[in-house]
Amino acid sequence: MMKRPLSLKLFISISFLIFAVIIVITYSFISAHFFFRGMDNIIASNLERAGYSYLHSRAYKHRETIKNFHRNYTVTYDWKELSPDIRQEFSQPISNINEIYKINKSSWFERPDVIYFVMRVQIDDEQFFISQTLTAKRASAIVGRNIKQSMKTLLVISISMLITMALFIWLLLRRIALPVSQLNQWTHQLDSKSLSQTAPDFAYPELNEMAKLIQNSLSSVQQSLEREERFLAYASHELRTPISVIRNNIELLNKLKQNAVSQDDSKFAQIIDRIDRASLTMKHLSETLLWLSREDSETLPSQHVDIAQQINQLSDEMQYLLANKNIELSISTHAHVMVLAEIPARIILANLIRNAFQHTNQGEITIQQTGNTVIITNTETHAESEASTQDLGFGLGIQLTEQLAEKLAWDYQKSHDKNTYQVTITF
Repeated sequence: MMKRPLSLKLFISISFLIFAVIIVITYSFISAHFFFRGMDNIIASNLERAGYSYLHSRAYKHRETIKNFHRNYTVTYDWKELSPDIRQEFSQPISNINEIYKINKSSWFERPDVIYFVMRVQIDDEQFFISQTLTAKRASAIVGRNIKQSMKTLLVISISMLITMALFIWLLLRRIALPVSQLNQWTHQLDSKSLSQTAPDFAYPELNEMAKLIQNSLSSVQQSLEREERFLAYASHELRTPISVIRNNIELLNKLKQNAVSQDDSKFAQIIDRIDRASLTMKHLSETLLWLSREDSETLPSQHVDIAQQINQLSDEMQYLLANKNIELSISTHAHVMVLAEIPARIILANLIRNAFQHTNQGEITIQQTGNTVIITNTETHAESEASTQDLGFGLGIQLTEQLAEKLAWDYQKSHDKNTYQVTITF
């Protein structure tokens, strides 16, 4: 069975909580430790005062041992004079001077029954041992009550600190988790429309930067997909004409071979030439469309092109679109040779001429070329022609023309009224 992964929020919460518990417990033990150290210092001070009292007593002159049964301590020069319990607990005489030694056999959470203290005190040039035994029965009620009160206070402070830190961690994580959750929801709701909109503010610069990176990455992917879709649409649209030319000429070639008694080489040469031009057109179209679909593309090769010749040739190739239509065609061209990218110019002219031929059912088509400017006007007099301008091919051709003109910095304009559609391209 696969283990469920631990969420980042839960992991941080548990980590902070464990860290807080460790801090509280550590400082609680430190507080308790210094509390008992303070109690030990009080005992040491009392034992030292007992030593001073011993120096001013008669027993000091006779080197006698004093045993105070009320406070249960002993002052003596000889280690062997200490009580048997002390000598039993401390296996050998202590050596350090003015340092208190303690034996407490109880645990942290257990009240001690007896505690043994021993000090080796040096006052002036004199050294002697002072011991004290504290028992639960002889302990002061006030001291016991104060100790209990201090431990309760320590416990209350520790619990309060733990609760406060837990609340602080919860508020901190909530403050951090809310923008992260909003970023998560925003990324799940991203689509092609929202990618173009400004990303919302997620409170922290790091999250805002991450949102921008996500948006830019998805926008790049979206643009790549759109370029691929446009390429496929343009390719299917633009390759229809050369493919039709190739298919028609192949069929014509087969019929001529079957029906001709004596083969006319000139007719076959014309057909093969048209097929060859159509195949080259397909090749150049594919290269140009690929160039257009790339984000960073090199400049297309330029050469001398006669715009008038291109218009006349394309108009002849597309005469089949005017078959069975009542259309008056007027073409006015003047020879004008200029250096430009031939294939994009041919694609644009072919699209504009094809659109005029294809989407005019009855009326007038005028093609005027003066220098590097071409104006194509088609006037439709048929009442039902308006619906034909919504054809998919018409839209793709115009869209491709606009993109090529924009990318090559050619001036392209179009105008449309009720019955007339006019386009102008300046190379």
